[in-house]
Order: sequence, then structure tokens, then C-alpha cells
Amino acid sequence: MKILACAVLLSALIGQGNALAHSDHSVISGQTALSIASKSAKQLTFKDFGFEVGKLDASWKELKDSNFSVVDVLENSYIISAKNTVSENTIFFQIANSGQILKVKHSNEF
Repeated sequence: MKILACAVLLSALIGQGNALAHSDHSVISGQTALSIASKSAKQLTFKDFGFEVGKLDASWKELKDSNFSVVDVLENSYIISAKNTVSENTIFFQIANSGQILKVKHSNEF
């Protein structure tokens, strides 16, 4: 019986520790969202990650910070635009407040 009580107490403490550890996730800033979009645009030039835009051509590697802007701040995410002046295309990133890329699309319809 003592072993069972110790096991229950130990699992409760471990579970509580995990809950406390995960409750401190920080919310990213708009500047961080811009940085994530910039890095992601470059990654999309060598791999299709399953987003609507697919694999981008090499000209997307050359984008500067000035090609990215925060279009909208939603309750749980940022919408970032990336303008490619070479191909004259714009793509939009929806980035969660946690920093995860949710969607990448050719239009700003999220």
C-alpha cells in the first residue's frame, strides 16, 4: 500500500512540474515574427514544407528585411507579407504567437 501511495504522489508531483514548466511559454513580438518569416522564406527555396506556396524559386533567398512587413496582428497570430521585387510576387505568412508558422499563402485571406 505504501508503494502505491508513493507512486501516486510521485506521478502527481511530476505531472504538476510539467504543467508549471509549460505554462511559461512566451508570446513572440512582431519583430520576431518578421525574423521567422524571413528565415522561412529562405528555407522555402530548397524545400516544399506543404504550404500553399510550395517550393519558392531562388530569388526569394535575396529578400532583405525591408521586403517583410507586419500586415495584421490577430488575437493569436501575426500576418506577415513578403514582397519579392524580382518576381513581383507577394506571399503571406500566418505566424502563431508561439512562433509556429501556421500557413503560407499567396493571398492575405486567413
